[in-house]
This record gives sequence, structure tokens and C-alpha cells, in this order.
Amino acid sequence: MGTQVQGSANAGARNDSIVSRAAAAAPTQADLGATQPQSIIDRSFIESYKSPAIDYSGIAIIAPSVTGGISPNGPGLGESKVGIRGFADGQYNVTFDGIPFGDTNGPTHHSTAYFPGEVIGSVVVERGPGMASNLGQATFGGSINLFSRDLAAERTISPFLSLGSWNTNILGARYESGAIGDAGDMRFSVNLQQLNSDGARTFSPVHSSNIAIKFQKALGSSTLLTLNLNHNENRYDQPDSDNGLTKAQVASFGKNYALSDNLNQSDYHLYNRVLKSTDLNYVRIQSDLGGGWAIDNNAYYYQYTNNGYSTNSAATPGLAFAPTVAIPGYIKTNQYWVAGDIAKATRQMDNGLLRVGLWAEKADTHRSRYDIDARTGYARNIDAAVSGVYGGLNNTVYDQNSGWKLYQPFAEFEWNVNKNLKVTPGLKLMRTDLSINAAVNQTSRITQNLSKRFSATLPFLTGNYKINPSWSTYAQYAKGMLVPDISSYQSAGADATDIKPQTSTNYQLGVVHKSALITFDTDVYYIRFNDKVAQIPASNPAVFYNQGGVTYKGAEAQGTYALSNGFFAYANASVNRAASRTTGKQIAGVPDTTTAFGGLYKSGAWAGGLIQKRVGRTYVLDDEGYRLNPYSTTDFNLAYTMQNPGAGTKSVKLQFSIYNLLNKLNAVAVKPTNTVVGSALYGMESATDQFLFQPGRSYMMTARVDF
Repeated sequence: MGTQVQGSANAGARNDSIVSRAAAAAPTQADLGATQPQSIIDRSFIESYKSPAIDYSGIAIIAPSVTGGISPNGPGLGESKVGIRGFADGQYNVTFDGIPFGDTNGPTHHSTAYFPGEVIGSVVVERGPGMASNLGQATFGGSINLFSRDLAAERTISPFLSLGSWNTNILGARYESGAIGDAGDMRFSVNLQQLNSDGARTFSPVHSSNIAIKFQKALGSSTLLTLNLNHNENRYDQPDSDNGLTKAQVASFGKNYALSDNLNQSDYHLYNRVLKSTDLNYVRIQSDLGGGWAIDNNAYYYQYTNNGYSTNSAATPGLAFAPTVAIPGYIKTNQYWVAGDIAKATRQMDNGLLRVGLWAEKADTHRSRYDIDARTGYARNIDAAVSGVYGGLNNTVYDQNSGWKLYQPFAEFEWNVNKNLKVTPGLKLMRTDLSINAAVNQTSRITQNLSKRFSATLPFLTGNYKINPSWSTYAQYAKGMLVPDISSYQSAGADATDIKPQTSTNYQLGVVHKSALITFDTDVYYIRFNDKVAQIPASNPAVFYNQGGVTYKGAEAQGTYALSNGFFAYANASVNRAASRTTGKQIAGVPDTTTAFGGLYKSGAWAGGLIQKRVGRTYVLDDEGYRLNPYSTTDFNLAYTMQNPGAGTKSVKLQFSIYNLLNKLNAVAVKPTNTVVGSALYGMESATDQFLFQPGRSYMMTARVDF
């Protein structure tokens, strides 16, 4: 049972038998047993090359075909979104120890809401639906899989302190119990962290705290119990709807302007703040039943509470009001509770591994927005009355309850055709029952009650062939489905809205190589995306329909080469295209290329590196409307670790980092004005277009001590 206790949630992400210097240093790599394109990012890369304030989006950005991941307020100091091959947030899954999590009005994510980088052990970016056992609402576009840190074999206390630009300070500590008891069959860890920063943008402070507890206990000789508790709290001063600045505003206020300290202005920072609280907890039982049978059951619960206060015109710099005049604002709440269970059973046979299981989940959500005077907090009854609702109080913009029940049973068989070839057919049923019960529905502002059911049967077929101990190749055929989110049902005619789930058919081929000096993999992909959901042009309130199809195709590669004397060279690249099958033109959000390259050093007490990531040209609107120019960021890190320096310490690590070394201040997002499809100005630049920019060059110094 000792081996089970030592295992972790990410055990099995790597099963290479090759002893490789390159693999030990690689920022990203694929496994020789891979069945689809993937990028494995381990803990050593996170600690050595990412800001201690970073969140998962800033980690995943290093992978090929991944875009975004840059917060205008500084690394990890504000939320950011990432895309995978042009699939936007909400079109792929994010999981933690195998549990899919995300918002309940659509499977989107808040990158800083749950897990700071300090509690993440590794990240695996999967560019594809995976096998039938890959779970989530949006395996449609792939997955970003987060794994908790392994529990250590020895007792350790590890405090750390980070100080950096914008008065950023992070104080944290990790306690590892090591093996407890004569049998050594119990371990746990406690991770504490407190972050404070003024932020890169004006009057945009950030305060966050996190506690994460992980516990493992062997129950007898064949069963492992794992408990994981995570609680996170954030406070931001930021506009609720932050689309950035126009070019004229940039010229007047600078690219880093966000809020002010003038209480007579709508952009006063105390009128624009967000308070968030989240939890994600699970209880997992893994047991070997004998006779080749094993079970793995993970019961979980997570919640998200967002209380936001904002002014209606916070994005208008310098907009002033007389001291006696009300400043239009609102209170906004988004709160949801999600509970579920992932049950799996496996049977090891002579010719392979049978895996069957069921994922079941229930979600309940309350979302509301009320108009107030930002100065006083009193209601502003300016909204049209909704008959029979709240006795005529007319400051309700929306008050909506929603929820879902979903079920995903699956079965697959990893068939060992011979000692080198493994083929895995699988089948999954996806069913989601979506409901809305709104006293005042968002957008349409009418009382609305409706329910919708979506289902699909998805086949999977993957194969991996070991050419020799250093080379393997894989192929994948897989279907994916994405259920419409509740924003599709917020028009007056929502009851009559009849849209189908978006679906994808994925074909992928790849090759992986591992040797002592080289880790390298490359892949090609072809994806047919059907029934794309789009808004009927000029419909107000918005009405949605299934627009048509998109074809995604491209190629990706990543590799690390071990040079002499502790030096390593790293690079990855992708070429991406996603064209409408109606117009033949590129759709929004898809980079034409992505690249990353760098030099790394690791020898003795010293480690460091210089890595640049570049995202190529991207269109902001479909059919090649409004081009966003390429942007890149370059980071430098240098660390020195002293082993057994005395005074009861096991090690002391000092690290100095520079982020955005070249001080690039390019636009990373734009909200264009001319978005009406079919109009003469569609996609043309306008003086009222709004931009968000990269944060400037920043520094961070970190000291870690192990006792």
C-alpha cells in the first residue's frame, strides 16, 4: 500500500522509461504514451520560470497554440483568459485533480479565483477531446488539467517571501508532514499564502489569500483515501466591465490607466470593486479489489461567490459629477454551488484494461444586478417595472436563478494489440438538463421559466504505437460536444429558441521522441466544427441560431535539446487556421502562428533562463474582421540554491526575475465598435475602439527556506 500513499493525482501523466536530461529540464513535453497532442508542464518549471503570483493561465501560455494568459494588471494580479488553437475560454475544460470546474452560466473560468500557482503541482494542456474517460462540459476544444502538488516523504516547513514591482508582496508557507506513524501510511500538507499589490494599472490594488490542505491515508493494504480542501478569497479594485481605453484616452492618461482616487468621478476605485470567495473540496477513494478490479470514486463540491460594485461609466477616464449628483452604479452578485461525483471502475485483463464510469453533477446559481447611487448605495429606481415582481421596486436589472443536472456515463477498452501497439475505442453519452427560473431575466427583463435538454452519443478511437524505446506515434479520432450556455436564452423569445449543441469531429496524428539529450514531439490536426452558435445580426435583445461550420487545421511542435555544461535550448511553434465553411475566411480568435523559444541553464546551485512567447496575428471578428497585431513577452529568471547552509535549514533558494524584459506594451485585446455583420463599416477601425495592453516590465525577488 505504500506505493499508493506516495501516488498523487497527477501520477500517470508521465510514464516514460527514458532517462533524459532534456526531459528533466523541458518547459513543455509530451509523453511517449500520448494519444493526442499534449504539453506537460511540471512543478520545477512553475517554480523556476513563473511569477510567484501566477495563476494557471499564465502557466499554460507557454504551450504551443495557447494564446492570452496576460493580465494588464501584472502577472497573476488580474484575471486573464487563454485560448487553445482559437477555441476560447468556455470551449475547453479546466480540471483540478480530474474534477471539471467553471462558471455555471457557461463553462468559462476566472483564472485567479481558485488556485494560485503555489498550490499547483503540474499543468497538462491537452489539445483534443481525449478518450471517453476525459470528462467535462467542453472536451469539445480540449482541456487544461491542473494537478495538486505531491505529498513529500519527509517532514518539511517551507516559508517564502516575494517582493516586487507595484509594491507587490507575497508571504506564504507550506508544511509537509512527511510519512506519519510506524507504517508511514498517512501524510498531509498545509499551504498558506497572502498576496498584496498595488497592481500595474492605476488605483487597481489586489488582495488575496489562500489555504489549501491535502491529506492521504491508507485504509488497509489496498485502499487510499485522499481529502483536498481549498479556500480562496480575492479583492480587486477594478471596473466590472473593463474593455480598456480608446487611443485618445491612452494619449491623455497612459496605457496603464484604470481607476482614479477622485470620489467625484465615476472611475473612483472604491466605487469599482470585486469581492470573491471560492471553495473546491473533494473526497477520493481508490481501491484495489483484487481479481484485476479496481475502483476510483471522487465526490466533490465547489462554490463561487462574487459580490461586485461598479459604476455604469467606470471605463470613461476622468468623467466627473457634481458633489450633489448621483453617480450611476450597480450591485452585482454571481453565486453558484456545484456538487458531483466521478465514479470509475477498471478491470485489468490479459489483453488490456477495461474502464467504465459515470460523472454526475448538479449546479444551482443565483445572479442579480440592482441599480444604485454609487455614492450612497441607495437604490436608483430607473428601470421599467416588471409586472408582479418585487412590488414595483424598479432598480432590478435582472434577478435570475438557473441550474443544470448532467450525466456522462462512459466505457472504453485499452486494448494491447501487441507489446508495442495500444488501441483504445470508447463511447460516452453526454446529457445536460438546463433550467432558468428568473423573476427578471437578464437582457430581456421579463419573468421567464424554461428548461432545455441536450444529449449526444460520442465515439472515441485512439491509438499509440511504440516504434522503439525512444520513438512513438499516435492517432486520434474523437467527437466533442458543447452545450449552449444560458446567454442563448435571455431574449423575449427564449422559449422558442431552438438551437443545437455545437459539435466537433477531431482527427489528429503525432510523433513523440525522447532520448538522453532530446525531447521532441510534433502533430497535425484537422477538426470539423459544426452548428456554431451565433447571434442573429442586429437582434436586440440578442437571439441566437446555429450559423454553420468551421474547419480547424494546423501543425504544432515542441522540443528541448540538452547542450553541454548545463545549458538547454527550448522551442515550440504552431501554425493555425480556422476558416468558415461558408465564407472560407478566418474566424475570430485564431492566431496564425504561435512561437516560444529560450535558453535554460541548470547546473549545481545555479538555475535560470530566458524565454520568449509570441502570439501571431489574430482577427477579433469573424470573416477576417479587425486584425489584432502580434504581441510577445520575454521573461528572465536566475536562482541560486544553497544546500544545508546551517541553522537547521535544509536549503535556501534566492531567485531574481524580470517579466516582460523588453518592456513591450502592445495591445493584447480590443473591443471594436464596428461589429454589425453586413454593414459597410464591419471590422473597420474606429476612434471609439477600446484596447487592453501588456503590463510594463516588472521585477520580483523571492527567498524560500526549507527546514
